[in-house]
Amino acid sequence: MKDENLSSFLRKHYGTLTDCAKELGVTQRTVQNWISTNPRGLLKHAPEIVAQKNITWTQLGGEVLFHEEKLQG
Repeated sequence: MKDENLSSFLRKHYGTLTDCAKELGVTQRTVQNWISTNPRGLLKHAPEIVAQKNITWTQLGGEVLFHEEKLQG
């Protein structure tokens, strides 16, 4: 499935996609858009994700770019 990696990444760090949306102050539809069409949109929230979830900027950027590549392929 195309959306598996980013979705799994968000679930790993937030529990559910609903919790992810709540913690980042966005709608569930926004989270779905990140997964299905626009993974780079997630990077707008990179500072708070990195600060709150014990991951590096490089890890987050890598996940986003990897998922974007999968969507294009």
